[in-house]
Amino acid sequence: MLVPEVSSRLPSKPGFLFCQSPECEVVYYQPGSSDLVRLNEVRVEVFQKSTNPDRLVCYCFGHTVRAIQSEVRETGSSSILQDIKSKCSQGLDACERTNPQGSCCLGNVQRLVHQAKGGMTPSPAGGCCCRAGSE
Repeated sequence: MLVPEVSSRLPSKPGFLFCQSPECEVVYYQPGSSDLVRLNEVRVEVFQKSTNPDRLVCYCFGHTVRAIQSEVRETGSSSILQDIKSKCSQGLDACERTNPQGSCCLGNVQRLVHQAKGGMTPSPAGGCCCRAGSE
């Protein structure tokens, strides 16, 4: 995920966490350390940190926000969620390597589908890394 300069600065350093707050430019942080990775230091657009409708929500299979929203608008539903589940059950996913959050996108996709259907979408649990010790 990291640009080469950052990879060489933080080689295989364990303990980084993902900051999902859309208002924060930090993507990865290490609690108790000043080591941070910012948006301009990752090679992909981060779903949680962008409003671009063409950003990926599913990094393994290339599904975008626009595709989900368009399908729901046109059909009232989305087959993308089932497509992802089917491919994951076949072992075709690589979420830990391809998704900046380091985990499966299904929760993000479900929230997008719900939102596209007109539902209110609560913010995901958690907070900004910058407030991580001050709450």
